[in-house]
Amino acid sequence: MALVNDPRVLFLDEPRPAWIRKSAAKSTTSSKSCAARKKTILMTTHYIEEAERLCDRVAIVDHGKVIACGSPRS
Repeated sequence: MALVNDPRVLFLDEPRPAWIRKSAAKSTTSSKSCAARKKTILMTTHYIEEAERLCDRVAIVDHGKVIACGSPRS
């Protein structure tokens, strides 16, 4: 539903783990499709596995400050 209006930036705040498991293929396809169309997706999560699967870049924030930024592997 968030993509209906074709936003340039999409914010996902703590997608639920059950939602991600049930629609992992769909969420991966949607995020890759958005990336191909030059869209930006900002997602907050406590699950590094989720970030590794869905993100090109990751920023780790501690007490409101970015303490690390880079690829999910790094």
